[in-house]
Amino acid sequence: MSNKELKKKRSERPAKKQEKFNYKTIFRMFRVFGYLYKKYWKTLFVTYTGMVLTILFALILPWPLKLILDYVILNNPLPPEAAFLTAYVGTDAISLLTALIGAYIALYLADSLISYVYRYGLLMLAEKMIADVRLRTFEHLQRLSLSFHDSSTSGDLIYRLTFDINHVRAVLVGIPNFMVYRVLTILAHLALMAFLEWRLALIALSILPLLYYYNQKFGEGVDKATKKKRKKESKVSDIISENITAMALVQAYGREDTQQARFAKENRKSMDSGIEAMKLSKIFKRLNDILIAAGTSGVALYGGMLALDGSILPGTLVLFVAYLRNIYKPIKKFAGMMLKIVKAQVSCDRLLELVDCDMVMEDSPQAKPVETVKGNIQFKNVSFQYEPDKPVLKNLNFKVANGETVALVGHSGSGKSTLISLLMRFYDPQKGQIELDGQSLPDITLSSLRQQITILMQEAKLFNKSVAENIRFGKEDASQEEIEIAAKRAQIHEFISQMEGGYDAMISEGGENLSGGQKQRINIARAMVRNTPLLILDEPASALDAKSEALVQEALENLTKGKTTFIIAHKFSTIAHADKIIVLDHGELAGIGTHDELIKSCPAYRELYELQFGQQTLPESQVMAAE
Repeated sequence: MSNKELKKKRSERPAKKQEKFNYKTIFRMFRVFGYLYKKYWKTLFVTYTGMVLTILFALILPWPLKLILDYVILNNPLPPEAAFLTAYVGTDAISLLTALIGAYIALYLADSLISYVYRYGLLMLAEKMIADVRLRTFEHLQRLSLSFHDSSTSGDLIYRLTFDINHVRAVLVGIPNFMVYRVLTILAHLALMAFLEWRLALIALSILPLLYYYNQKFGEGVDKATKKKRKKESKVSDIISENITAMALVQAYGREDTQQARFAKENRKSMDSGIEAMKLSKIFKRLNDILIAAGTSGVALYGGMLALDGSILPGTLVLFVAYLRNIYKPIKKFAGMMLKIVKAQVSCDRLLELVDCDMVMEDSPQAKPVETVKGNIQFKNVSFQYEPDKPVLKNLNFKVANGETVALVGHSGSGKSTLISLLMRFYDPQKGQIELDGQSLPDITLSSLRQQITILMQEAKLFNKSVAENIRFGKEDASQEEIEIAAKRAQIHEFISQMEGGYDAMISEGGENLSGGQKQRINIARAMVRNTPLLILDEPASALDAKSEALVQEALENLTKGKTTFIIAHKFSTIAHADKIIVLDHGELAGIGTHDELIKSCPAYRELYELQFGQQTLPESQVMAAE
């Protein structure tokens, strides 16, 4: 699925006609995650064994009450099936009553124990499956290309990995349990009821089609309300995530009231849609109660008439009322279960959209890991576009030798960052190829390629972990000695030693307890310990004060020695020591060479230089040569 197709699908989704049950979605969920049933078959076996026993005990449990009413209170002779009781307790009414009460209590306790095993197993199965689904989805998310992440919002993805996944249990666990337990319960009870009195069983059965039809018709409105509610909740989640990540900007520009008003508006819409969905849900359930009460009343009325004329014993009517509760209880829960499934379908659609997305950068069949890298880079006729007919890079051809420092310059949008993304193989070019030491990048496994590259961004990305753990992020098995050597080369060891806890000191989220220079030097120490032959620098010292910039530049000089280095240059002072400068202009290679060569031969480079320093700063000889 392409970036454009993904955006189109998302824009079209709200306009699609939705049905109450999207069987295609349900079947896809079972197909994608069906392996979980095999993985957890032991838990599944124990759970469903408990289910069958629970249904059997539900059939047996009312019988002591029937025997008490018909054969103890009304003093009728015991039926042949229960005649064996007299051999143990005698024919005395009190003794028989006591024995039957004891049997009822024993059956009830056994039923409670088995029901506990069944319910506990069901919950355990659900938790195991949801944890597995979340892990698989997260792993897939890690593999999706940047084109997917560029078209997604962090709030929406977080919502899918938390809230949406929790609703999936209704499909993976709820539907199988619902179908098996409810169907077995209804069939077993109706069969026994028909054996006892077929006319009462027919009355009990007559209400079921009406309940089913009602749930089908009314569920459509609940479905639409639920989808609308989910969409509004996702929008609120997006705003929260966006606002938290940009809190400094919001406060700096004094836009707290504006953002609060924006959030309040969407929060109100979410609340209104939630209230509407809840209202329909409650109406749905109450009308189910009314239909069930009507069915129970019909059985009680006709059963009472049969008992009065002696066609059945009163205990049989009591038995039927108990069985009706067992039959209608699943039907009553059918409404709630349908609501859960409707909610789950919305979540399943969103989750499957994520899992089914094939925007994954994969190794080619012939790809092999690379172990020793010199660092020779060549772009051969490379062209790239994010969207059709909108080229970003056009027919790039250049070479970079091992150990060279190359600066990339050009106006904003000229393709500098895209070129780096292609080198990291976040994307593949539509035309041409990029070679590393003579090997095409797709012929090198992604993991081994990226193990050879270290990238330093303008803003240092630090985690809410210790200083040592942040540095060790560059190399998982780095020793403490390696970490300290890297910190010394990055000009940050002395500062770390003065922190309370030293290398074990915790860094707050985003490194808020550190200055920009300190964060960047820890970032450089991470790159030092990683020690890869290829480096990419996105002006990591551009946003620092003069003193911090000097320290960072000294650390960068230590870092780049002997390594092939690409620098995305925004300031010309950064490229003073570059071996080669590549000038990009609207995605095309406008020039390549040293500073002096480009000033004379490349109008695009000269324009950039003059915009930053002014024409008067050019040496007179260069001005004359340029003219």
